[in-house]
Amino acid sequence: MATTALPRAIGQRSGVLYPHAQWYFLAAIATTWLGFAQSYFAVIRTQALLHHIHGALMGGWIALLIVQPILYQRGKLYWHRVLGRWGAFLLVPAIVVVGFLMMRSMLIASAIPPFMINHLAFLDVGALLLLPTYVGLAIYYGRNTDLHARYIASTVLLMMPPAIVRAMPILPVFRKSMPADVNMAMGLMSLILIVLLLDDARRGKVRAPYIVALIANTALGIGANFANGWAWWHAFTAWVVRL
Repeated sequence: MATTALPRAIGQRSGVLYPHAQWYFLAAIATTWLGFAQSYFAVIRTQALLHHIHGALMGGWIALLIVQPILYQRGKLYWHRVLGRWGAFLLVPAIVVVGFLMMRSMLIASAIPPFMINHLAFLDVGALLLLPTYVGLAIYYGRNTDLHARYIASTVLLMMPPAIVRAMPILPVFRKSMPADVNMAMGLMSLILIVLLLDDARRGKVRAPYIVALIANTALGIGANFANGWAWWHAFTAWVVRL
């Protein structure tokens, strides 16, 4: 996300934190399409309505994050704020509710081994809690661009592991162990956060959002490996199924 490699675009504000952020978010959407090409898009007509809604909401959030930096860079702050409010107060709650329903359907009827279901469900619950947390913090620090932008950027990293895990089997080396692939995807998110922290250090100041996201992502990724052995987690998932 270097600011000196490319000239400033015509009409773009100076001093923008991440002047090419939209391209990184566009890469996130491309990765999502690649990851779900076989498991969703190739069989899209056979998928349940809930899956379509879930995919549209998740894709809609990343699409919003592509538009938002462009509006900010071009000084369209009114529309940046308006779309941000719609996204925060309508899109995010919908993502959480539908994501919860998706997780519940996985717990009720899935051919995945139970230990792996618990692993994935633990990650899902963590992501569904962290997404509104990051967005809430971004709203709270709305007047602090440095914190606001970093918390919003962290939300994308919550959404990427499922797509990355599904994209991994394109290479034969990743076709042997789903738990290993999931752990590598979570590890990659932590690595990206470390790179972002190093970029902050290069800029002269390390700020809290990526530290918070790194701690949360690492704890979530490690904890998921032990969820299947926790009685309290089984009690929680049994309660979810009974709802």
